[in-house]
Amino acid sequence: MRLVDTNVFIQYLLDGDRASEAEKLLASYPDLTVTTGIIDEVEFVIIRRLAKSKLGIRSLRKLKEYIRSRDLDFALDVLEKYTNMLQEFEITILRDYAEPRELLETMKKYRLTPSDAIIALTCRHYGIDTILTFDEDFRRIPWLKVIP
Repeated sequence: MRLVDTNVFIQYLLDGDRASEAEKLLASYPDLTVTTGIIDEVEFVIIRRLAKSKLGIRSLRKLKEYIRSRDLDFALDVLEKYTNMLQEFEITILRDYAEPRELLETMKKYRLTPSDAIIALTCRHYGIDTILTFDEDFRRIPWLKVIP
Protein backbone atom coordinates (compact mmCIF):
# COMPACT_ATOMS: atom_id res chain seq x y z
CA MET A 1 0.00 0.00 0.00
CA ARG A 2 1.02 3.59 -0.66
CA LEU A 3 -0.34 6.58 1.19
CA VAL A 4 -1.22 9.75 -0.74
CA ASP A 5 -0.44 12.97 1.12
CA THR A 6 -2.63 16.06 1.08
CA ASN A 7 -0.40 18.10 -1.22
CA VAL A 8 -0.71 15.62 -4.10
CA PHE A 9 -4.48 16.02 -4.11
CA ILE A 10 -4.27 19.80 -3.71
CA GLN A 11 -1.86 20.14 -6.65
CA TYR A 12 -4.16 18.02 -8.83
CA LEU A 13 -7.50 19.48 -7.77
CA LEU A 14 -6.52 23.16 -7.65
CA ASP A 15 -4.30 23.05 -10.73
CA GLY A 16 -1.06 23.75 -8.91
CA ASP A 17 2.43 23.96 -10.40
CA ARG A 18 2.78 20.20 -10.09
CA ALA A 19 -0.74 19.21 -11.20
CA SER A 20 0.38 17.00 -14.09
CA GLU A 21 2.96 15.30 -11.87
CA ALA A 22 0.28 14.70 -9.24
CA GLU A 23 -2.04 13.22 -11.85
CA LYS A 24 0.70 10.82 -13.03
CA LEU A 25 1.39 9.74 -9.45
CA LEU A 26 -2.27 8.98 -8.80
CA ALA A 27 -2.64 7.06 -12.06
CA SER A 28 0.64 5.13 -11.78
CA TYR A 29 0.30 3.35 -8.47
CA PRO A 30 -2.24 0.77 -7.36
CA ASP A 31 -3.29 0.18 -3.75
CA LEU A 32 -3.48 3.84 -2.75
CA THR A 33 -4.62 4.85 0.72
CA VAL A 34 -5.46 8.01 2.63
CA THR A 35 -6.39 8.67 6.22
CA THR A 36 -9.43 10.40 7.61
CA GLY A 37 -7.10 13.23 8.66
CA ILE A 38 -5.84 13.66 5.12
CA ILE A 39 -9.42 13.82 3.83
CA ASP A 40 -10.16 16.50 6.42
CA GLU A 41 -7.04 18.45 5.50
CA VAL A 42 -7.68 18.28 1.74
CA GLU A 43 -11.25 19.49 2.11
CA PHE A 44 -10.25 22.26 4.52
CA VAL A 45 -7.50 23.52 2.19
CA ILE A 46 -9.90 23.45 -0.78
CA ILE A 47 -12.49 25.48 1.13
CA ARG A 48 -9.94 27.99 2.46
CA ARG A 49 -8.25 28.55 -0.90
CA LEU A 50 -11.48 28.87 -2.86
CA ALA A 51 -12.97 31.18 -0.23
CA LYS A 52 -9.95 33.40 -0.66
CA SER A 53 -9.82 33.31 -4.47
CA LYS A 54 -13.56 33.39 -5.22
CA LEU A 55 -14.94 35.37 -2.29
CA GLY A 56 -11.96 37.32 -0.98
CA ILE A 57 -12.43 35.77 2.46
CA ARG A 58 -9.15 35.37 4.32
CA SER A 59 -10.02 34.89 7.98
CA LEU A 60 -11.37 31.65 9.37
CA ARG A 61 -13.94 33.52 11.44
CA LYS A 62 -15.39 35.25 8.36
CA LEU A 63 -15.37 31.99 6.43
CA LYS A 64 -17.34 30.24 9.17
CA GLU A 65 -19.82 33.13 9.23
CA TYR A 66 -20.19 32.94 5.45
CA ILE A 67 -20.80 29.18 5.48
CA ARG A 68 -23.22 29.46 8.40
CA SER A 69 -25.27 32.19 6.75
CA ARG A 70 -25.05 30.94 3.16
CA ASP A 71 -23.52 27.63 2.09
CA LEU A 72 -20.50 25.89 0.53
CA ASP A 73 -21.61 26.35 -3.08
CA PHE A 74 -18.38 28.18 -3.93
CA ALA A 75 -16.39 24.98 -3.30
CA LEU A 76 -18.82 22.15 -3.95
CA ASP A 77 -17.62 21.36 -7.48
CA VAL A 78 -14.03 20.77 -6.31
CA LEU A 79 -15.13 18.92 -3.17
CA GLU A 80 -17.31 16.68 -5.33
CA LYS A 81 -14.40 16.10 -7.71
CA TYR A 82 -12.25 15.03 -4.76
CA THR A 83 -14.90 12.65 -3.43
CA ASN A 84 -15.26 11.14 -6.89
CA MET A 85 -11.47 10.75 -7.18
CA LEU A 86 -11.35 8.70 -4.01
CA GLN A 87 -13.86 6.31 -5.57
CA GLU A 88 -12.46 6.31 -9.12
CA PHE A 89 -8.90 5.55 -7.98
CA GLU A 90 -10.31 3.02 -5.46
CA ILE A 91 -8.41 4.69 -2.65
CA THR A 92 -8.67 2.93 0.69
CA ILE A 93 -9.53 5.13 3.67
CA LEU A 94 -7.84 4.34 6.99
CA ARG A 95 -8.36 5.79 10.43
CA ASP A 96 -5.50 7.88 11.79
CA TYR A 97 -3.36 6.28 14.47
CA ALA A 98 -1.25 8.06 17.07
CA GLU A 99 -0.77 7.67 20.79
CA PRO A 100 -0.23 11.09 22.45
CA ARG A 101 3.24 10.32 23.86
CA GLU A 102 4.40 8.67 20.64
CA LEU A 103 3.04 11.61 18.65
CA LEU A 104 5.01 14.12 20.71
CA GLU A 105 8.20 12.06 20.50
CA THR A 106 7.84 11.70 16.72
CA MET A 107 7.26 15.44 16.33
CA LYS A 108 10.38 16.21 18.34
CA LYS A 109 12.66 13.52 16.93
CA TYR A 110 11.86 14.14 13.25
CA ARG A 111 10.96 17.85 13.50
CA LEU A 112 7.42 17.45 12.14
CA THR A 113 4.11 19.25 12.47
CA PRO A 114 1.44 17.31 14.37
CA SER A 115 -0.45 16.37 11.20
CA ASP A 116 2.70 15.07 9.49
CA ALA A 117 3.68 13.10 12.59
CA ILE A 118 0.21 11.52 12.68
CA ILE A 119 0.59 10.54 9.02
CA ALA A 120 4.01 8.98 9.68
CA LEU A 121 2.76 7.05 12.71
CA THR A 122 -0.35 5.91 10.88
CA CYS A 123 1.82 4.57 8.06
CA ARG A 124 3.97 2.66 10.53
CA HIS A 125 0.90 1.32 12.35
CA TYR A 126 -0.61 -0.08 9.12
CA GLY A 127 2.71 -1.25 7.64
CA ILE A 128 2.67 1.35 4.85
CA ASP A 129 6.24 1.99 3.71
CA THR A 130 5.67 4.39 0.80
CA ILE A 131 4.15 7.87 0.67
CA LEU A 132 3.31 9.90 -2.42
CA THR A 133 4.07 13.48 -1.42
CA PHE A 134 5.77 16.69 -2.45
CA ASP A 135 6.62 17.35 1.22
CA GLU A 136 10.35 16.90 1.78
CA ASP A 137 9.83 16.57 5.56
CA PHE A 138 8.82 12.93 5.13
CA ARG A 139 12.31 12.10 3.86
CA ARG A 140 13.43 12.33 7.51
CA ILE A 141 11.23 9.38 8.43
CA PRO A 142 13.31 6.18 8.26
CA TRP A 143 10.35 3.83 7.74
CA LEU A 144 8.97 5.76 4.73
CA LYS A 145 10.03 5.77 1.10
CA VAL A 146 9.02 9.07 -0.49
CA ILE A 147 7.80 9.28 -4.09
CA PRO A 148 8.60 11.29 -6.15
